[in-house]
Amino acid sequence: MATRQMPQNLEAEMSVLGAAFLSNDALSKICEEITADMFYSEANQKLFEAIRALYENKVPLDITTIKDEIDKKKNLNAIGGIEYIGEIIDSVATTANLHYYIQIVKEKNTIRNLIKTATEIVTRSYEEDNITSLLDNAERDILNVVKARQISEFMPITEVLRKAQENLELLAQNKSLITGIETGFYDLDKATAGLHEGELIIIASRPGMGKTALSLNIATNAAMNTEKAVAIFNLEMPAEQLVNRMISAIGQIDSYKLQTGQLQHSDWKRYNEAMSQLADTNIYIEDNAGVTTSEIRAKCRRLASQDKGLGLVVIDYLQLVTIGGKRPESRQQEVSEISRSLKTMAMELKVPVIALAQLSRNAEKREKNQPMLADLRESGAIEQDADIVMFLNRNDYYKEKGELNKEKNVPCEVIIAKHRKGSTGKFELLFELNMSNFRNYSPADKEEK
Repeated sequence: MATRQMPQNLEAEMSVLGAAFLSNDALSKICEEITADMFYSEANQKLFEAIRALYENKVPLDITTIKDEIDKKKNLNAIGGIEYIGEIIDSVATTANLHYYIQIVKEKNTIRNLIKTATEIVTRSYEEDNITSLLDNAERDILNVVKARQISEFMPITEVLRKAQENLELLAQNKSLITGIETGFYDLDKATAGLHEGELIIIASRPGMGKTALSLNIATNAAMNTEKAVAIFNLEMPAEQLVNRMISAIGQIDSYKLQTGQLQHSDWKRYNEAMSQLADTNIYIEDNAGVTTSEIRAKCRRLASQDKGLGLVVIDYLQLVTIGGKRPESRQQEVSEISRSLKTMAMELKVPVIALAQLSRNAEKREKNQPMLADLRESGAIEQDADIVMFLNRNDYYKEKGELNKEKNVPCEVIIAKHRKGSTGKFELLFELNMSNFRNYSPADKEEK
């Protein structure tokens, strides 16, 4: 069986090189967008390297200077002599289609890289037994091909202004202060105008403060108000337990009853109603405790590619995610990579990402136990990458456990400690402990308080 030739377009390669001789603008565009390894022909690679050397040294490009540059490395015969240079110069008469030629060269190079990467994956699949390492490396390599293809050009200010105006007109037509995904909590929606695409939102607290409950409340509220998918990655509890907490919150059913199965007739009615409401949503749950950032990204990318798209991602919690493959030098470096990966995913998929995070014990030593940004465990990169950082703080949390168990509804302070697009501040929600549910304070609640 004959060996198949790699994808290529030598005419497009010659046209790109020929256009470089026609104008300085074309020369600049080619040298900025093309690299030598994008050419299939070795002769074209060597010719481009010579053209680029002249460009970088600010030497005018013509048949004499290019011949002299090629002669320096004794490559003239390797590219086909002066005749080939003349053929290149005569290959194109105008730069009008230069963008089209460049795209062809790039696309053929991308296909060749994909074939090369896929071949390497096949080879490793025969030789390697570690399935986790194999999958991580395969996904990383494919992603590198995708990233190389997605490098974009500068946007002129006129184009940015046009898009900004279009967005403003859409907001004006909307006539609502909430321009992103509604969380279901008035004060939070008012402060953030909803959760927006590309944002990394951190909800942090000490263990057991209620951040999982709050994130599930936000996820279910969002899922009930959009047809888009809502992805939940929970690394601490099985999916069934997670769903029971959702049902408890939506149906206002004591979570202990769901644990024991001791439901009254009215509970069963609310249970079925909550089940029906959840069944109408587009929620996806991943409860694999060993999930890596690459797996999260791959699963979310698949949801985003579906017809209805991806609306929100929730990760519980950030410090339990791993990067997979070779371990970094320190845990701090690993958390930094995880944080940066989640922010990059939010921007790439144009979706808000909520990541929960643990706080250190420093807040417990402070007066009023007020958490601070410095309390984010293991990495300042979390604070740096996040668009919004929220802390939960409950006074009852620091009481004796006996006292804590007597209360069913307790106030919880939500502190917006960082907000890239707006102001910081604080507000209160009511936490229904026996139903793992947060809700807005009603006038009656405030009177009781």
